[in-house]
Amino acid sequence: MARGGRMIRRPAARCVGGWKLQDSGHAVANRQKVGTPQVTQASQHAALPNEADVLRAVASLYDDELRPYSRILRKRIAEQSGSRGTGAKDCDAGRLRALCESFKSLRVEPEAGGEWSALLVDRPPRFVDIYSNIDIYPEEVWTAADAYFRSLAETNGYALPGGRYASAQALVARRLPFLAGYTVG
Repeated sequence: MARGGRMIRRPAARCVGGWKLQDSGHAVANRQKVGTPQVTQASQHAALPNEADVLRAVASLYDDELRPYSRILRKRIAEQSGSRGTGAKDCDAGRLRALCESFKSLRVEPEAGGEWSALLVDRPPRFVDIYSNIDIYPEEVWTAADAYFRSLAETNGYALPGGRYASAQALVARRLPFLAGYTVG
């Protein structure tokens, strides 16, 4: 989570759901291996989203201060399609990239590890650096987060899904007071 800042990285001690609790009790999301998505027969034949769906998803990632990497963009498109009752639209990253490259309002940039991102040409990128080691959060946030994650561990409470994005979305959905005003970036 971030507030116009960066994701925190600290050495981990133990895991709770998709979160690592630090020796000091602080929590950070587990790192996911970045790779090229597997192309399945179902994803090859899945319907491509339309331009409005893609632009809505990219804009929402900008709002969350998340760089629209292909893997995250695919998840956001499916998430938004499902919430509108139009069914999840999943397609392989290669077909989605070609689609994004055809839009004048997007610029596709290659990223490390075969990844790519789709950037809005008319909006400056202001994304959280999820790999930064700078801690921008006040101690009160960490204290409240510590208490919350300890309560999950002690009560076998509501576990978080694996992965940073899914865990961040789950935490936002819980409307936790100590995260009020922060983005999922």
